[in-house]
Amino acid sequence: MEVHHHPDLHHKRKNFKEYFLEFLMIFLAVTMGFIAENLREHISDKEQVQRYMQSMVNNLKSDGEMYRSYDSMSVSYCTTIDSIFTLLNNNIKSTGQIYYLARTLTMLGSFIPSVHASSYLQMTGTGAVRLIKHQPVADSIASYYQLIKSFDDWTAIQRRRVDNLIAVNNKLFSAGVFFSMYKAMQSSGDSLQNIIKTNPHLETTDAPSVNMVMMEYQYYYGFLKLMIQRTDQAWAQANNLAALLKKEYNIKG
Repeated sequence: MEVHHHPDLHHKRKNFKEYFLEFLMIFLAVTMGFIAENLREHISDKEQVQRYMQSMVNNLKSDGEMYRSYDSMSVSYCTTIDSIFTLLNNNIKSTGQIYYLARTLTMLGSFIPSVHASSYLQMTGTGAVRLIKHQPVADSIASYYQLIKSFDDWTAIQRRRVDNLIAVNNKLFSAGVFFSMYKAMQSSGDSLQNIIKTNPHLETTDAPSVNMVMMEYQYYYGFLKLMIQRTDQAWAQANNLAALLKKEYNIKG
C-alpha cells in the first residue's frame, strides 16, 4: 500500500533582523523615490522661474524704452503749448504759426504709456509667483507692477484731456484751415508753408473765448508734466528691478 506524505506547511519564523531589513529596504525605496520626485520638481520649478525672470527682464527693458519715448514726446507737447501761449499773448498776428502748432498737437494726439506686463500676468495667472523664493525679489516685483497698474487710470485721464482740447478748438480755429493743413502735412512740397504764410484768421480773438481754449491747453500741459514725473519714477523702478533680477538669477544682457 502506497503511503502519501503531507508536505510540511510550517515555515521557519523570520527573526527580528530579517523583518527590520525588509522594512528598511522598503522605507529606503519609498524615500529615494520621494526625494527623486522632489528633485525633479525643484529642477523644473527652477528652470520655469529662470524663464519667467528672463522674460520679465526683457519686458522691463521694453518698458524703459517706452518711458524714454514718452518723456521725449511729452516734453515736445509741452514746448508746443508754451509756444501757442506765447504767440497768443504777444504776437497774435502770427496766426499761421498758431494754427500750425495747434494742428500739429491735435494730429499727434498723445503718446499713451503702454507697459509690458505679459510675464507678470502669466506668473500670477498660473500661480508661478509662489516659486519666487527670494522675498526682496517678490516684494520688488509686486511694488513695480502695483505702480504701473495705476497707469490705466492716468492714461484714461490723458485721453479725456486730449478730447477736451479737440472739443474746444472750434472756438478759435477754422475747420477748413485745419483740414487744409492736415492734407498739406500728408504731401510733399511747400503747400504747408504757403498756408502758414497766409496767416489765416482766427474764428475769434474775444478774450473770454481765447481764455476758455487756453484753459484746456494749460490743463493738458500740467497733466503732461505730472506724467513725466510718474514715468520717471516708474523708469527708475524698472531699472532697479531689472538689475535685481539679473543679479539674483544670473541673467546676462
